[in-house]
Amino acid sequence: MVDCNPSKYPMEAKLQLGKDAEGIVCNPTKYRRVIGCLRYLTHTRPDILYAVGMVSPYMEQPTTLHQQAVKHILRYIKGTMSYGIQYKRGQGAEELVGFTDSDLAGDIDDRKSTGGMVFYLNGNLITWQSQKQRTVALSSCEAEFMAATAALCQALWLRSLLS
Repeated sequence: MVDCNPSKYPMEAKLQLGKDAEGIVCNPTKYRRVIGCLRYLTHTRPDILYAVGMVSPYMEQPTTLHQQAVKHILRYIKGTMSYGIQYKRGQGAEELVGFTDSDLAGDIDDRKSTGGMVFYLNGNLITWQSQKQRTVALSSCEAEFMAATAALCQALWLRSLLS
C-alpha cells in the first residue's frame, strides 16, 4: 500500500458492511494484524475511529468486501500522514464542550445503531468514542437519545474529574 492512491475519506459514504456469507474469505491472520495496527492508530487519529469500528467485527471470517474497506482506510491514512492531535496551552477558565451523534441501524446484521462522542477542553480534543449501542433503536430520535445519554454520563465524569 506504499504506492497506493490516497483517499480523501476514511470510508465510502453510506457504506454498510455485513457478514457477506457468499464472499471469498481472505487471510484472517493478516486481516487481524492490520485491524490491530489501525486500532492502535485510533489513539492519536480519532478521524478513523468510526471506519475502524465498522471493519473490526469481521475479524473471524473476513471477506474481500471487508478487505476492500480496510484498504480504503489505509489509502486515507496514506493521504493524511501529517494529521494528528495538537494541544494548545489553555488560557482563562476551563471550558468543556462535547458533541454526540448516532446513526440508525447502521449494522445490517443486528440492526443496532452506532453512537459517538467527542469532548474538548479549551478547544483541545481530550476524549472520543465510537461504539455500537447495546439495544436496537426503533427510531432515529431514540438512537440519538441513547447516544446523548452516554455522552452525558461521560460529561458528568469529566466534570467531576476537572473539579
